[in-house]
Amino acid sequence: MTAKPPSRLWQVFSGPEALEALPDDGHRSPWSFPAQVRIPMEHWEAILGFARRLDPAGAELLAHASFLDGTRLAPCAEADFLAFLETLAKAVLEAAPLTPDESDPALIPEPMPNTSHAQMLSDIVRLANRTRKHGMTFDSWVD
Repeated sequence: MTAKPPSRLWQVFSGPEALEALPDDGHRSPWSFPAQVRIPMEHWEAILGFARRLDPAGAELLAHASFLDGTRLAPCAEADFLAFLETLAKAVLEAAPLTPDESDPALIPEPMPNTSHAQMLSDIVRLANRTRKHGMTFDSWVD
C-alpha cells in the first residue's frame, strides 16, 4: 500500500465574496486571485521566520494578522501591518534565500527565489488595499 502524501497547507488572506463580483484590477500573480491570496504554508513560515529575525514586534503583528478567522484588525494595527509588509518585502529582496535550493524537500518541496516571497507580501498589501478601497475588510486563516 502506498502512503498518501500529506496535503499542502495554505496561508490564506481573503476579501469577502462580494469582492469577486467587482471589476478585476488586472493584477496577475501565481499567489493572487481577485479576492484572495494563497501562500504555501512552508513559504509563509519561512517569511515569518525571517520577519522574527528582522523585527520581532512586526513579526508578532504579522503572525496575529495571519489568523484573524473572522475578526478584524483595528485601523491603526492594519496600517502598521501594511507598512510592515512593505518593509518586509523590500528586506526579503536583499536577504539570503529564505528557501534555498538545498532545502530539505520534506520541509520545502519547492524552493522559491526571494522575489517570489516579496511578491507574496506585495499581493497581501494589494488585497488589503483593494478591500479598503471598497469599504470592506480582509480575513485570514490556514486552509
